[in-house]
Amino acid sequence: MSQNIVEKLREEAVINLFNAQGVRNAWPIWKNKIDSLAPSKSASQIFDLGDCLKDIFYTTNESKVRTDGTRSQSEISGGGANWEALVCWYLNLCCIGRRTVVIKHSKNLLPEPISNAITVNYGTFVSNTESDLIAITFPDKAEYSMDKDEISILDENGEKVKIKHTGKMKYNLKEMLNALVARDFSEIEIHIIQCKTNWNDNAQIPMLWDMIYFADKFKTNITVGREGYAISNARLFSYAFATVPTVKIDKFKRNSVAVLRVSNLSGGNYWGIKSVSGIASSIKEMLGRNLATGAVESHKTTLNAELPNLSTTYGYFGL
Repeated sequence: MSQNIVEKLREEAVINLFNAQGVRNAWPIWKNKIDSLAPSKSASQIFDLGDCLKDIFYTTNESKVRTDGTRSQSEISGGGANWEALVCWYLNLCCIGRRTVVIKHSKNLLPEPISNAITVNYGTFVSNTESDLIAITFPDKAEYSMDKDEISILDENGEKVKIKHTGKMKYNLKEMLNALVARDFSEIEIHIIQCKTNWNDNAQIPMLWDMIYFADKFKTNITVGREGYAISNARLFSYAFATVPTVKIDKFKRNSVAVLRVSNLSGGNYWGIKSVSGIASSIKEMLGRNLATGAVESHKTTLNAELPNLSTTYGYFGL
């Protein structure tokens, strides 16, 4: 069956989520909640799951929630990977049929030009941001919509990229993406989404990374990018924060330190419940603000077109 390279990357990204034991254990319980929230799997119901991600996430943690609505630190650390996976799953589901894919940071899937562009260098020490999720929007070019097996492209050394790995039947996804992204880097959008279960303890982290990425220059020997790639050369870059959160909502005020720290993030501040003005936006709003250019149509329009294939083409979402 024909598949374009964007949807191939999405499939691999979502399959990787389910490879984690924590997600596999949580999924049957999450799915029951998702089915109750979106019984007909309509575009509006799927889109609005962004208002309910906290409720979905907490279905596997209810027995460990304290009376004040918080969780123990051990439970928080154990749930962080699952929260990242749930956000990644949701955003990818809402982006089916579009040129935007969200992946957990993975050497096997992240195109090398993007990995190099988001690298921070402190003297000779090389570090990557705590980039839990990276959303990539590819340009509106033929190679991203045609059958992936029909792509013909040269790598950075002028060699034609092979469709399959030498001696194997597996599609040569990483090398194909490396070549395409290297050629089209100035037209690529990169959006980093840092996911944390605990807002209070972690708000300063995305604030500082966002400052590093958007600083014009440093007095010390700090640079962003390597191997000839930098975020300043991409079409668009942003840094966002997505939290559950794990504390009671009424503890957050407009002037709370945790809120102020993320109030001006380039990519915005989001959580797994409905938007509250001046505090945080629902994660579903990230789709329209940061991830809107992957198609001419709205997310609900492309969802309406693709959801009939949810049990076939997109069966890997587990619904």
